[in-house]
Amino acid sequence: SKRQPRFFWVSAAAPLTSVVLGSLLVYLTHAEKHGVQV
Repeated sequence: SKRQPRFFWVSAAAPLTSVVLGSLLVYLTHAEKHGVQV
């Protein structure tokens, strides 16, 4: 019997994507504050 690989990928990717989006958001906001062209 196969386990659900899709559910595993979703549960594994959810925290990863949130971390990536969070760091990207912080990077963009810091870049704007310092006046760096993005």
